[in-house]
Amino acid sequence: MPIRTARPYAAKAIVEHEFDTDHLNIFVTFRFTMDQTVKPDNEVWLVEVDDVPKAVTVSAWQDAWTMLLTVPDVVVLPDRVTLEYDGPDPLLRITWYKQWEPWGPIVSIELPPVSTTRTFSTGPAQQDNVDVSNVNILFLDCAANDITISGFVGGVNGQVLHIARLCAAVNDATLLHNDGSSTQKILLHKGLDETLTGEYGGWILACNGTNWYDISHAKHV
Repeated sequence: MPIRTARPYAAKAIVEHEFDTDHLNIFVTFRFTMDQTVKPDNEVWLVEVDDVPKAVTVSAWQDAWTMLLTVPDVVVLPDRVTLEYDGPDPLLRITWYKQWEPWGPIVSIELPPVSTTRTFSTGPAQQDNVDVSNVNILFLDCAANDITISGFVGGVNGQVLHIARLCAAVNDATLLHNDGSSTQKILLHKGLDETLTGEYGGWILACNGTNWYDISHAKHV
């Protein structure tokens, strides 16, 4: 009688990624439940970011279907990410012990950016390099003092930031136009600093990875 062996399993996976400030999170979702008690060395995962090979430094099971791979030293949102599995490896197997067959480069699907809100109240001195990493809504609380922001740090290409003033206190909320004090400058539509005093309102800014541009309203308004 022939002896049955655990042959490599001929199925690929779904690969998705998200950019998070200075690294990539790559999610590998398998079609069948996986043995979470073991996992292969990180070297079996071959990642290319915009055609540049990148190392996986951390891997961890998220559940029985999904493994998370961390790729450091990625500082801008990439246009293209691929993942190749250089297997088979006995430590990557489904729950009935079949090994996963190797696959060539799979193009990863970009997930929506990680997004959060942040409330900012520091003042009255000018604030440089306000960190907006993964922030899409920045609330300004002027109840206690003026707030003056010269620019930001941590913005990525394609990020949109909504800035909303929370209160109608007499204190000012000011954005400085084209000020050189911050890593990422703010370019306002009037070409001048803008201030909200004793009123609600705000701005919408878009980042190109270098600076922030006012898209709150058209120039002619």
